[in-house]
Amino acid sequence: MRRGSPASGLVALSFDDGPHPDLTPRVLDALAAAGGRATFFMVGRNARRYPDLVRRVLAEGHAVGVHTETHRHAWISGPARLRTEMESGLEALVAAGGVRPVWFRPPWGAFNAATRSTAALLHLRIALWSCDAGDWLPGATPEAILRRVRRGLEPGAVIDLHDGGRRPAGCRAMAAALPAVLEAVAAAGLRAGHLGEMFGPPSGT
Repeated sequence: MRRGSPASGLVALSFDDGPHPDLTPRVLDALAAAGGRATFFMVGRNARRYPDLVRRVLAEGHAVGVHTETHRHAWISGPARLRTEMESGLEALVAAGGVRPVWFRPPWGAFNAATRSTAALLHLRIALWSCDAGDWLPGATPEAILRRVRRGLEPGAVIDLHDGGRRPAGCRAMAAALPAVLEAVAAAGLRAGHLGEMFGPPSGT
């Protein structure tokens, strides 16, 4: 899934690679101030380290999704390793938050046949994005992030941002840009919601 229906009136903000002890609270505070919701794709080892943040994300009405255990690229993982990464990441979120996620985002958006089959086995829905905010790029600035989001801002858009990972400077730039991003969403007559609001529950539930 890369985008939702334009009729939804929603934009799905999503945050990868957390939780992070400094960045995730900043994101949550900005979302709360704007009345927005989002989906947080969490790395299992980070969720194990900061379970209180997993619980805070859920308590504030957001959704969580699996982003593997260690953020390992699917193309360099055999089927067995990939399954372990996905299962361990899922187990970490269940243990921390007491809720079973239904969403999975492969690191770097890279997936293969083993990703699809394992996601189906674990009853996870694969979610990609329609707009990359570019906060992971070297030298990312709040202004550049806002410009990229504005270019992709449309009903049903899924925006990819980061609240953790290997480029903390870019994540800090994202956090600085986020209030303006949320203002742009509202100015476009849209609402920031999580993926469950945009796509609905899995079929059969």
